[in-house]
Amino acid sequence: MKLLITGGKSAAALKLLKAFVNDHILLADYGDMPSFSSDAYQMHSLGERNDDTIAHNLLNNCLDEGVEMILPLHTFEIEALSKSIVLFEEFGIRVLLPEISSLDQYLSTEKQSGDWIIYQNGAVLFPSDPSDAQLTLGTSALLNGVFYTKAIPGGLEAVLFTIN
Repeated sequence: MKLLITGGKSAAALKLLKAFVNDHILLADYGDMPSFSSDAYQMHSLGERNDDTIAHNLLNNCLDEGVEMILPLHTFEIEALSKSIVLFEEFGIRVLLPEISSLDQYLSTEKQSGDWIIYQNGAVLFPSDPSDAQLTLGTSALLNGVFYTKAIPGGLEAVLFTIN
């Protein structure tokens, strides 16, 4: 599978590479990108950032590169792509984000750290720590995306993994 991860110049994006070792990864970001590639990934420029056309730009890049799944990490991309999930799916591109109707419950302005887990339709794609409590967190909500898990009274809470 070909996957595009935004925020490709960040350490956070590199951290996620171990979850997709059998996939072709494009680490993408805005502006200039290093012309470096490895067996694990390629770097890809998304052009200049324009907040008015984020979803359109990402869709065009996905189509041009034959991407089958996109994992947006920048906070400024999250809402636009969550609103555009159906459009991306019409082109056969899976967006790893919660639906716009439930997005607010997973956003946080607190510093993000700790264990993280990747869900697709509530199924675990990759846990950073395979503990039983963490693995069942997203199944009832059919979560999509990368989430930090944080302990709260009565269980665990999922917080969307984003970068600024």
